[in-house]
Amino acid sequence: MAATYKGYSKLAEKLARVTHFTCEETDCLLNMYDTVAGGCRLDANRFRDVMHAVFGMTDDVMLEYIFQVFDADRDGSVGPEEFVCKMSVFLRGTLPELVDYCYSVYDHNRDGGVSREEMMQLLRPHVVTLPPGEERDEVAKDLLDLAVKKLDEDHDGRVSREDYTAAVTREPLLLEALGACLPETRARDEFLATFMEKYGRKLQQPI
Repeated sequence: MAATYKGYSKLAEKLARVTHFTCEETDCLLNMYDTVAGGCRLDANRFRDVMHAVFGMTDDVMLEYIFQVFDADRDGSVGPEEFVCKMSVFLRGTLPELVDYCYSVYDHNRDGGVSREEMMQLLRPHVVTLPPGEERDEVAKDLLDLAVKKLDEDHDGRVSREDYTAAVTREPLLLEALGACLPETRARDEFLATFMEKYGRKLQQPI
């Protein structure tokens, strides 16, 4: 009999069918979930700590919005299936999946549009280095004006899902135009190269 991984076999197989991960990879991610969740469901604080430690993401406002998207059933915590399914998009998503994910993060109140005020809130934390004599809000407003010009297809002062999808499909570099809600390429690649070794379960010896 061939060696098999302990536990989660049925769940791992189920998730492998609906994600961009193999069965072995989903099993490792489920093991990671158990490790970081500490036997509980993943709450917002622990989720933020994981994103910070593993992917170097530090914008607390953006991490709260990302958590809301991972928490698909809106029960205030991220379960193992939610974790693996969203990690599939987070790490290996197709462009349409990433468009849907990023817009869902930006439209955090789920009202179908991202207003100028909401865009300003998203962009302000990303103004780190200021040109001499300029204020943070002035630079953020310049970024806002550029984002609106690029994304607001119907010129109504807010970015709808249709606006965003059309703009990003035409110019994929606009995907994170309203703020970083995906890991940097280096952090993503490093995680993908090491997570199976780090979180792989010990093989069960054949009987």
